[in-house]
Amino acid sequence: MALGAGEGSTGVVARENTKVKTVLVSVTDKTGLDRFLKRLERFDELKLIGTTSTHKFLTGNNFACTKVEELTNFPEILSGRVKTLHPRVFAGILARPSKEDRDCLSEMDIQEIDLVIVNLYAFEKKLGEGLPEAKMIEEIDVGGVALLRAAAKNFERVAVISSPDQYDMVIEELDAAGGKFTLELRRKLAYAALSRTAAYDASISAYLHEQVEKNSCDKCDHTSFTMPESVSFNLVKYQDLRYGENPHQAAAWYSPMGKDAWKAPFLQLQGKDMSSNNIIDTYCLLRYLREFEEPVACLIKHNNPCGIALGKNIDEAFDKAYACDPLSAFGGVFGFNGTVGAKLAAKITENFVEIVLAPEFDKEAMDIFSKKKNIRVLKLNPEAKSQIGARPWQIRDLKDVGVLVEQDMEAPVKAADFKCVTEKKLDAGYEQDIAFTWSIVKHLTSNAIFVARHGLSLGFGIGQTSRIASVNHALTQAGANAKGAVLASDAFFPATDNIESAAKAGISVIIQPGGSIKDDEVIAACNKAGIVMLFTGQRCFRH
Repeated sequence: MALGAGEGSTGVVARENTKVKTVLVSVTDKTGLDRFLKRLERFDELKLIGTTSTHKFLTGNNFACTKVEELTNFPEILSGRVKTLHPRVFAGILARPSKEDRDCLSEMDIQEIDLVIVNLYAFEKKLGEGLPEAKMIEEIDVGGVALLRAAAKNFERVAVISSPDQYDMVIEELDAAGGKFTLELRRKLAYAALSRTAAYDASISAYLHEQVEKNSCDKCDHTSFTMPESVSFNLVKYQDLRYGENPHQAAAWYSPMGKDAWKAPFLQLQGKDMSSNNIIDTYCLLRYLREFEEPVACLIKHNNPCGIALGKNIDEAFDKAYACDPLSAFGGVFGFNGTVGAKLAAKITENFVEIVLAPEFDKEAMDIFSKKKNIRVLKLNPEAKSQIGARPWQIRDLKDVGVLVEQDMEAPVKAADFKCVTEKKLDAGYEQDIAFTWSIVKHLTSNAIFVARHGLSLGFGIGQTSRIASVNHALTQAGANAKGAVLASDAFFPATDNIESAAKAGISVIIQPGGSIKDDEVIAACNKAGIVMLFTGQRCFRH
């Protein structure tokens, strides 16, 4: 490799365009590697150096490849834990294009490495498999991270590729530059590599913090869980969006776990590009759909449900959910946990709808939707459900006030564990509605009240500044259907006026967390009205 014009005996690093001669390859994900190297060979003759499994892959695809141990004269040891961690590897990567460094390499008979292609052990993917700690530790890549950092540090001379996703981009830029890695490209690749190692370390750190907490208490809950001293988030751009919350705001959608581990929750089959509001509303849909195995339909408007219902099938569930509030359903976001057919698609398209989300759509349904070009039809990714709980934190950006980070692990609350605190006990036939109402109210915006019966939403009290206002709003929407229904509250009742309103409307069962200094008065009011009251023991505020 020729020295650049800016280099001399002073040892100043040359900022030259470089051609690749020697390539170190050590990859877990071998997707597209053979095709990339064949395209790379168009520009120059390559000398490939590979670790054991990569060497096997390359020679099996008819590439001449030297094993790393032939370069280092040292075998892989500790069952592969140590293979590239050697001066002959790292000196070849870290050597600058200066006379001093090149004289040193010549004296030690060490060759320069021009390109490093490394992707890491799939630690993030393994997080979702529930492996024991000992096996998870084996998924922590040490040598790969070190190689990426070394190559990125020396981007003045060395190029580094940290993901198969970069192969096409690299070839396009090489074509444009006559087969040379420009300084601009090397810098861009270095940035990507260091972003990857930062994200990788963040995932490992978060996992180990969780393990520390599990091992330091018999049962970790909100009172015993210790927040870490520092938190890093792995955010990788997944998609540019049509706009943000308003049309004048730019926005992009980022994956929370990195491209290698994250599966997009849906595939857009048709319709206009998504905005950030569309993403938020779709996330809201997913929160509800994930609660149920039985057929369910959920209708969202501005991040709040305007109708949700269970049914014998999703067609019946839609009819019941839509009847809750047809006016608000106009221009809404509709979600289902079953296959959408032609009959349901025809009903949906009778009025304006922004989004339809489901795990499957039959051909006849898609034909109907295709006549409404602007409707966004989203196919739910079945793998998305496995990502629930994969990231233990949620963040709230308060701008100049700072950033709030809080635990995002919801302790499970089962309807069978609810405590009846009234003289009157629960009648048979309410079990499903008890679970249904709590599954919904915990996702509503506080102060939250939800009224339902027979798997059908009857009334919502959402985001009011007083609990009695939310109660009255939900009961007014439910109307005469409130008689015999279940009312759920996301937090305790601070006064008996809420019970009096519920009793007047004919509510039969009230579910609430409990914990108010006026619990005794509230329970007494229920006893007087003949209402069953259940305590869940857990508040579920959502602001």
